[in-house]
Amino acid sequence: MLTGIASEFTSRINALEQAVDEHTRNWQAGRFSKETEPDRFNVFRTLLGTLVPHVHTYSALHFTLMPEGAFWGADSWINDDGSAHFAAMFQRGAFFNYWDSNEDGSNITQNDWDEERTFENAQWVVDLDNTSSTSAAWTKPYLFTDFGFATHSRTIFQNGIFIGVQGGDFGLEFVGDALRQAADTIPYRSYIFAFGLDQAGDILIGSSISYYIGDLYRRDSDGRSLALLTLPELAANQTFWEPIRVLQAHLLRTTQNGTLFEYLNQTRPTTLELTLSEGVYIVQMKEISSFNLRWGIVHFVLRDDILDALTRSNKKTIGTVAGVVSGGIVITIVFSFFLATALHRITRDLVLLSDFKFKDVLQKDLDKSSGVSRPSFSRIAELWQIQRAFHKMVVTFAGAVSQKRFLERGTGGSTMTPPIRAPASMVHGESAV
Repeated sequence: MLTGIASEFTSRINALEQAVDEHTRNWQAGRFSKETEPDRFNVFRTLLGTLVPHVHTYSALHFTLMPEGAFWGADSWINDDGSAHFAAMFQRGAFFNYWDSNEDGSNITQNDWDEERTFENAQWVVDLDNTSSTSAAWTKPYLFTDFGFATHSRTIFQNGIFIGVQGGDFGLEFVGDALRQAADTIPYRSYIFAFGLDQAGDILIGSSISYYIGDLYRRDSDGRSLALLTLPELAANQTFWEPIRVLQAHLLRTTQNGTLFEYLNQTRPTTLELTLSEGVYIVQMKEISSFNLRWGIVHFVLRDDILDALTRSNKKTIGTVAGVVSGGIVITIVFSFFLATALHRITRDLVLLSDFKFKDVLQKDLDKSSGVSRPSFSRIAELWQIQRAFHKMVVTFAGAVSQKRFLERGTGGSTMTPPIRAPASMVHGESAV
């Protein structure tokens, strides 16, 4: 199960990294320009063209121009009916604009979101080394406009000069969706969690028991979202997040700072048993990493459910084996009957043949009503062939013997060649010469 989840996450991560790398090289090769607003909109449409076929893999591609912090890009989300919605993100002076767009970027329509904001201090910018043309990194999971994201970014250089950052986003909703879909396929009581591993406190980025990503936010007294919740913050809830509380207690016993980051960084068992109010759970852990990104997946499965399923499976297996054995015994008995019958008939006929009682052998196969010979052979193919060949041999041999006796009667009762007598002279040792 964990391998499948990790494989899906890894494929998404790699796809976004490849898209960001491709467009970083477009900047470096001079295929993209930032000089005028039409130039920047052309870059936006190219990014949108990459995003549209990958809308179910990642959520946005964008670039941030430095030093002004102007933010441009293509964004998307999936509607409840499964259709995709796209948006253009662009900067005009100090104002950031977020307008609706169609799939080819030819119809950009203003909506209600325009705000005075620049992005020179955004996490995906400050995490990079702006003196290196190969600097690349993943952000820690973070909140932006009340949504959770993880961003991969690379520095953009043109003519040896740092001009900005190329980036791409995951909306963290996909993490929770993937975990819930995986949990729905398991016939046991289970919980699955995904964390952004962090030495300062592991950040929960998805859960199979939370249907709204906002449940994972730390909020102020007015309900405004402040940050994603960490493992210790979730563990403080004794009821809804009981699996996290038990996991946190185990981490505190086995590591110095009580983090999953440290636990998976050491040589420790990634399969263990933890006791919750429902019973003993088998817990498995798996880490995903790329560049500086480190995510951990933790899967709880109730042990009793697994044992019950194994017991039911064993009973079915025993029943199946018993049925197969019984069927085999019946088949063996039937086969033995046919085999014994066929061998008995062959033996019987051999005894009769040894006394030259051909008529008795052949008479046994006569149909009493019609007088026609109808040999009765075994239903087993191999024995049928033996009996048929044997019957043919008897008929042929009987016919040959009958013909021989007929010839004997026609020649005075003897068919033997008289002996050749030698000349008298040779008998007495005299030569005829």
